[in-house]
Amino acid sequence: MVNGAAHPTGRPPGWADLAVVGASAGGVGVLQQLMSRLPEDIGMAVLVVLHVPASGISVLGDILARCASMRIERAEDGMAMRRGVAVVAPTDHHLLVDGARLRLSRGPLVNGHRPAIDPAMETAVRSFGPATVGVLLSGTLDDGVAGLGAIRAGGGMTAVQDPDEAEYPGMPQAAIDAGVADHMLGVAPLAGLLAEAGGQGRAPLVPGDVEQLIIDEDSGPGVVSAFTCPNCGGALWERSHNGVVTFACRVGHRYSPASLFEKQGDALDDALWAAHRALLERADLARRMGRRLRRSGLDLTAVKYDRTADDAERRATIVHDALMMSRTQAPSGHADVRDQIDEPDGARR
Repeated sequence: MVNGAAHPTGRPPGWADLAVVGASAGGVGVLQQLMSRLPEDIGMAVLVVLHVPASGISVLGDILARCASMRIERAEDGMAMRRGVAVVAPTDHHLLVDGARLRLSRGPLVNGHRPAIDPAMETAVRSFGPATVGVLLSGTLDDGVAGLGAIRAGGGMTAVQDPDEAEYPGMPQAAIDAGVADHMLGVAPLAGLLAEAGGQGRAPLVPGDVEQLIIDEDSGPGVVSAFTCPNCGGALWERSHNGVVTFACRVGHRYSPASLFEKQGDALDDALWAAHRALLERADLARRMGRRLRRSGLDLTAVKYDRTADDAERRATIVHDALMMSRTQAPSGHADVRDQIDEPDGARR
């Protein structure tokens, strides 16, 4: 049940060992606001996952370090988590929790992203169980919803940014609609919630003995869907985990329904542009053939090529118009918006 108040957690201060904070479009600014409000001596480890392009090097850690009181570090494979330290996911790697250490994986894309929010949250609760907090901030679509569902099923606490405050409300609203958000708060109350949950713990992080069936991807029955994987073309299996529907192929690409819908749209868009290009090339080749035949005095045969060119150009125009119309009628909130995180002030494009 979503609660808008700051502190009716029903838990004593300092109960949490680990928080996973996920964001996408609009995430840099809200992460700066959140991290600047967290105390330096917060008694838990914090993981930050932001959707970023696979190429280049993310400077999100440097951006957050300039405004945060707590220590900010970039994730490295095998590094130990520490209380009072926030670790930022790198580009093109999933950030996974393995006991009290972190693992980086170039495994299959999840919801079209690497790093994705779901794997970080799911592996976090697998290791720390009820001592886990999941937070979902501004972003489009619904990566992180399955992760919040896993944390909630494992006894942890979940919270989302108030959609009315978020620059892109898609992700927080998806979590609320799925019934996996315990708290819906503005940035300042979210920071207060995390500070209270972490308390001032000092003991080393010790993973709990957690039932992995809570989030085991193979624990529930699955059925072969009528859909294919947009990334590899394999069959997709439909499963429901903790009340959240997911689709996964044999090699491990995984999608929420909204992410699958978005990726299918991208694939269709690519296919239509390829068809448009092929029709233009066919028309051009037919025109050239017609001109050559006329120079050879074969006017009647040239007319056939002219008709073929006319037909290909007509079809190309229809495809082009359909593509332009689909762009103007795209569902709101599903824009492919990426945060610019390679500028010093983290300004958006």
